[in-house]
Amino acid sequence: MPSPAKPFRFKQFEIVQSRSAMRVGTDAVLLAAWVRFIDCTHILDVGTGTGVIALICAQRCPTAMIEAIEIDQGSAEDARENFEQSPWSERLKIHLGDFLKIATSEKFDLIISNPPYFTHSLRAADPIRNAARHDDYLPSDAFMRHSRGLLKPDGRIALIFPKSELERWVLDAATMGLKPVRICHVFTLAHKDAARVMIEFCFDAPAEPEMDSILIQKSPGEPSDAYKQMTTEYYTKW
Repeated sequence: MPSPAKPFRFKQFEIVQSRSAMRVGTDAVLLAAWVRFIDCTHILDVGTGTGVIALICAQRCPTAMIEAIEIDQGSAEDARENFEQSPWSERLKIHLGDFLKIATSEKFDLIISNPPYFTHSLRAADPIRNAARHDDYLPSDAFMRHSRGLLKPDGRIALIFPKSELERWVLDAATMGLKPVRICHVFTLAHKDAARVMIEFCFDAPAEPEMDSILIQKSPGEPSDAYKQMTTEYYTKW
């Protein structure tokens, strides 16, 4: 039997991830470090996994209550433990369940997610990992439709997904009256095309979104200064 995964240590908290479908990854940390908090008092993290996005939100936004939802029981158990052991346990709450079946009158200033995004790629043998990676359970149109009803009029939705999925998400958001207000292209290496896109949507967006980009590595194995600066409050390695 394989030994349980060691906790992933950040500067102000640590992540237990032995029961989770997906481990801590660059995408989640990057999104939580990039998103802007504008008068945020109530945040919802959709598909929280180990809870890393919610925890960084709690660290960055000391006035906010953060709720997180996770459909996988093992991941939700990890997130609950991570929340309870963090310095912000009183502001973090985990729900086990399906985001698309939430029935609540609560409204959120920010809905943030590193959503499953593979649509036509091959499935892994593990059905739990498939649910975390493939959008069968949380397609973009359904995500936007349900988020619209949970968002305050001046609230925002923040996401990260492959650049190839950008047009689909923007079109599905537009049908719900949501438009991009910020877009950041994520380049893994300088000589490659952008691999990911981070985006914020809102109801009252300007005609042209604010555009930005970030480079993760200036050469293989050597993080860029911009990436280090964005994540310096979290990672222990710099």
